[in-house]
Amino acid sequence: MVAITDRREIEFDTDAVKLALECSPCAAHAFGLPSLTPSAVRCRPAEALIQVTYGMLTTTRVFGLRAEALGAILIAYCNRAGMPMPRAADKAVRIEREHVVVVLTLRLRETPQLEGPEPPIGRLPDAVRVWSWIESDD
Repeated sequence: MVAITDRREIEFDTDAVKLALECSPCAAHAFGLPSLTPSAVRCRPAEALIQVTYGMLTTTRVFGLRAEALGAILIAYCNRAGMPMPRAADKAVRIEREHVVVVLTLRLRETPQLEGPEPPIGRLPDAVRVWSWIESDD
């Protein structure tokens, strides 16, 4: 059996995570965060979470957000931003020291069959030959 695996990683630094949370107040609220603009994000890889800080100085509140919940928010953000993501891919989130990585793995169980082999290499079309001649004339 022939198998093809497509694996992609999308890396968000802490500012990008903060932006995704800022642009997704409803999703953030659904996971227990306030519907406010976060002031800071800090990665905690040992605990597999991020700390999200809201407010400044005396009114600071810090919330923890687990990797799974963060992954849902980041994937929704990517979808809204128009980033292509295979729907059937396995999705995972890895929190590292300075960034968060969304890992997409798509395993094609059946290799796509092509209609036939490539056509043989033949002559270049006249337009291509003329363009090559013009470029090399310099």
